[in-house]
Amino acid sequence: MKIFNIIWNNKNKILLYFLILVVIICITGISMFPRIFYDNWIWKYYWGPVVADSLNSDHGTAIFNGIEASEGYTMISELTYGIILIIALYYIYLLLKKLNIKVDWRFALALMPFILFGPVTRVLEDTVYFDKPWVYLFISPFIYLLIAFFAILFLILGHYLENKLKLSKITVNKVLFVGGLFFLIPTLIPIANWILGNRWDSTNGVSFDVFLIVLGIVSIVVSLVYFIANYFKGKEKIVVYKNPLNLAMLGGHLIDGLTSYISIKDPFSMGLFYAEKHPASNFLLEVWGPLFPIVKFMLIIFVIYVFDVLYKDELKEHITLVNLLKIGILILGFSPGLRDLLRVTMGV
Repeated sequence: MKIFNIIWNNKNKILLYFLILVVIICITGISMFPRIFYDNWIWKYYWGPVVADSLNSDHGTAIFNGIEASEGYTMISELTYGIILIIALYYIYLLLKKLNIKVDWRFALALMPFILFGPVTRVLEDTVYFDKPWVYLFISPFIYLLIAFFAILFLILGHYLENKLKLSKITVNKVLFVGGLFFLIPTLIPIANWILGNRWDSTNGVSFDVFLIVLGIVSIVVSLVYFIANYFKGKEKIVVYKNPLNLAMLGGHLIDGLTSYISIKDPFSMGLFYAEKHPASNFLLEVWGPLFPIVKFMLIIFVIYVFDVLYKDELKEHITLVNLLKIGILILGFSPGLRDLLRVTMGV
């Protein structure tokens, strides 16, 4: 136990030294063994998929020095990005705690323009709206790094205006929301133009039927969960499912699951032709189409139970961290789900 305490007490230094070591290894490896370190590792699993995504070709691949990289994710890249996400969430949590910012449903709403900005710009990238090299900024994972940077920037600005300058009616949440709209609104204009017929690339046609079907089913399921939780509001283990942030998590992942199922398996024979990039979700879809949205639904129900019921007492002193994790889980479902839904709707 002593060694774990030493590691935890020096975690920031250890992480810094680890990052320095990784950079040194990468630079040395690329310089001395480029075929191994760059071609078969960095290109194949990280940079190559970004380049392949930017090509918007039917094959979804890019080749460098004979090494083929495919658009999308692999187990290695997903594991890498997952670790980075966990570390980032922890340090964002420390920042929010230091600034004494309340993380709740209102905070999640303030972040919503930034959350929407990600999938909206990803769809614009799918329509070949951006030119090189700017297009790379709007491809995962760089788009999410960009969003995180500006969200944190407006967060700090909002804290300064509210707590340092003491400006009346100015709050962190308001500054966050307005800052997000500053980025989001200009991206909604070309989306609207595309849907109205002013298109700059080929399309398979606007499909509002899929949009309405997905949002309709999600609304029905989320509403049922809310009404059931409200009906049993006297039961502590059930009433937690009417919490707005919990319902948002559920809705976000249902959008992702249902859009993937409908657009890939095409259960209503609408002539859809999409494919899944994530290996784990693709496996579930191959086993049985509806299994993916069902697993997503059950997983979020379980996550809510763990946070708000099973470990409620243990986590009550860490509500900021819990709600931050919930917002992270919401983004992980809602962002790819909305992007896919917009792609199907716009026919790209």
